[in-house]
Amino acid sequence: MSERPGRAAGPYANHPPAHHTDRQHRYGYRLFLGSHVLNETGAAATLVVLPLTAALSLSAQAWEMALIQTFYFAPYLLLGLLAGAVVERLRPRRVMIGTDLLRFAALMSLPAAWAIDALSLPHLYAVALLLGCAQLFGDIADHSYLPHLMVKDRLFRGNSNLQMIRATAELGGPGLGGVCVQWLGTHLAVAANGLGSALSALLLWRIPVPDTKPPEPSHGLARQTWQGIIILLRHPVLRLLALSASANNLILSATLSLDVVFLNSVVGVAPGLVGFLLAAGAVGALIGAWLAPRLTAVLGAGRTAVLAVPAAAPFMFLIPLTGDGWRVTAFVLGQIAISIGITVFNIMQVTYRQQVCPPSLLSRMTAMFRFAVWGAAPLGATAGGALAASVGVRQALWILAGALMVVAPMLLCSPLRRMREFDEYPFMDDRTSC
Repeated sequence: MSERPGRAAGPYANHPPAHHTDRQHRYGYRLFLGSHVLNETGAAATLVVLPLTAALSLSAQAWEMALIQTFYFAPYLLLGLLAGAVVERLRPRRVMIGTDLLRFAALMSLPAAWAIDALSLPHLYAVALLLGCAQLFGDIADHSYLPHLMVKDRLFRGNSNLQMIRATAELGGPGLGGVCVQWLGTHLAVAANGLGSALSALLLWRIPVPDTKPPEPSHGLARQTWQGIIILLRHPVLRLLALSASANNLILSATLSLDVVFLNSVVGVAPGLVGFLLAAGAVGALIGAWLAPRLTAVLGAGRTAVLAVPAAAPFMFLIPLTGDGWRVTAFVLGQIAISIGITVFNIMQVTYRQQVCPPSLLSRMTAMFRFAVWGAAPLGATAGGALAASVGVRQALWILAGALMVVAPMLLCSPLRRMREFDEYPFMDDRTSC
């Protein structure tokens, strides 16, 4: 499809560059997937290994262990907007390799400090902060680099594969982290995680398809970031995608913050079974990642993005219907259905950005979406706790299910409802040029 004035055909051509064969791109994509397997599994395991390190090596209290996650997610709020403008000034593959090496250095510093009896909680918090920074910048860079490896028509499947890896890591990573701590001890488990990051960097370094040199920036970081915000707010599709993703995550974070206390204290589920029930969300994410490209082929990308969450939202009412005995299956079905819808929506909105955003804007858009989604998570968790304290846990879950029904159809107000494919709407006009 040729480009027309006022219409973006996407940041990259529909075929790989002539001097790189399709075989090189496929090989590079396999290495890219291997890197993701290591990073996503390591990230999921780290959120178990680090608190266990604090508990077993430093006798940390519960609130001191909880601060590890606070430091880990803090970069999304503190640096989330600027990170996109920073990544746009660099080659994305080099950013990913650099973040892997940062993970390696940060993690390996822990067993080194333990060996000389210098390990401390501030050290653990600093490592969590560095790992969060690496995750933030690495996520932005890999979303920007994927279109270098895959032609536009394969982006749906590429993003689906990445989502399947993430869901599998969320399902098995925490258990793997716990097993490593039990078998190897905390410090060898941390070192194994660090070696995984080093191997990920090696896989990325071996990719035969280089990323393009970014253009020289015409503005400073602050102005470049502000420019991206203005473009996001003016664009009718991106604006509603970001608003919808943020509202969904606000409600789902509030629900997630109540799931454990609801199952254990209200329903009376044994603590050992709670973890298995919560894993239903990861199963749903796997199914959603498998379904996304198939739904796109049948319904079209635009309609799939619009319908994914509204189709799943009614199943959220199954969660407050959960009871003891066989009625606990209501929780499992609700978790699976909601995760399917959210995963399909996430794949659609990521692919939309990759297809229509020019390379000079893609990293900034990714960073802004990360800021909108992850920034809503702590707010949602706080709101969920406050709501439960006011009306009770089960009643709060009913209210949150109703709230999702209200915000789920938001994308029906966007041009996506009239689109089959994502490139049927112009990305920018004269007012939104960058």
